[in-house]
Amino acid sequence: AGLLWKHVEYRNSHNESRRARELIISSIATVVNYEYLFYWRLKQDGTIDFEIKLSGELSTNLLSAEEEKTGKSTHGTIVAPGVNAQIHQHMFCARLDMAVDGDINTVSEVDVVAAGDHNNPYGNAFGPVETALVTESGASRTHDATKARAWKISNAEGKTNPASDKPVAYKLIPFSKGGSHPTLLTSPESAVSKKGAFANYHLFVTPHSDTERFPAGEYTPQGNGSNGLPDWMAANRSIESKDVVLWHSFGVTHMPRVEDFPVMPCESTGFMLKPDGFFAGNPAIDLPPDNNKASKLAHSPSEKSCCDTTK
Repeated sequence: AGLLWKHVEYRNSHNESRRARELIISSIATVVNYEYLFYWRLKQDGTIDFEIKLSGELSTNLLSAEEEKTGKSTHGTIVAPGVNAQIHQHMFCARLDMAVDGDINTVSEVDVVAAGDHNNPYGNAFGPVETALVTESGASRTHDATKARAWKISNAEGKTNPASDKPVAYKLIPFSKGGSHPTLLTSPESAVSKKGAFANYHLFVTPHSDTERFPAGEYTPQGNGSNGLPDWMAANRSIESKDVVLWHSFGVTHMPRVEDFPVMPCESTGFMLKPDGFFAGNPAIDLPPDNNKASKLAHSPSEKSCCDTTK
C-alpha cells in the first residue's frame, strides 16, 4: 500500500523506510444508473480512512427544442450530440458512534489561524484554536478549508497522553479524498432540501441513542423528512462529556464532463479519523524492515544497476 514512513539522515546518508499494509473492507452498491464503491481502510499508524468512489452511467435526457436551436444546455452538460447530463449532487452521511478510549467523549472544533500581534513580532506565527461543542444547536458546523478545520473527539474520562498530558483523542478530517465540496445547494423549500436536511451542514453531534439511526428518517423515499436529525436535535441536548454520535455529511457536486460519458471514470470523496494524541508516539515505528529483492538502486557500485545502459 505504498510508503508508511521514511527518513534519510543527511549527515551520514543512513536511510530507513517502512512499507505500509492496510486492511481494506469494501462493498459496492448499484443504485439505478450509478455505482457506489465503499472502502474502509484500517492503517498501521492508527488511521481509519473512508473513501467512496462514484462510477456508472450519467443521468441523461434529450435536449429541448430550444436547447437544440441554441446548442446550449440549461441545466447540464452536452456530453454527446443531443444528449444532456444534468448537474447534480451526491450527498452522504456517516453515522460515527465514537468511543475514544471510553464511551464519554467531548467534541471540539479546531481551526488553524494566524497568531495575534502579541509574541508574534515577525508576523509568521499561527496555530490551532480549539472550541468545545457543548450543545446540539452549536454543533451544526461546516468545513472551512481556509482554516484547515477539523473536529477532535477527546476522551472525557480523565485518560491523558503521557507526552502532551492532554486527553487522548482522534480527529475527523473532512474531504481527505477528492476536492472539498459544498453543502446541499437546493432551495430550502424544495422536497430535496426537506428530506435532505442532514446535508445542510458537514457536521452534527447528538447524544447516543439506539433509536436514532437514519439522518433523513426511517423511510426516506416515502417520508416527508421527519423523524430525522432536525427532529432529534429540536431539544438542543447537551453533548459535552457524553456518549456522542457524530453525523458527518459530505459528497460530490458533479458538473458532468464529456469524458464522463458513456460510463464515468471514478470520482472520489471521503474522510479520515486520525489519532491525535492517542498514542505515545508513532505506533508503526517498530515495524521490521522489508527488503524487496526486486528493487535495485539506479546507480550501484556493488551490483548491476537496473538502469545500466552499458553493453
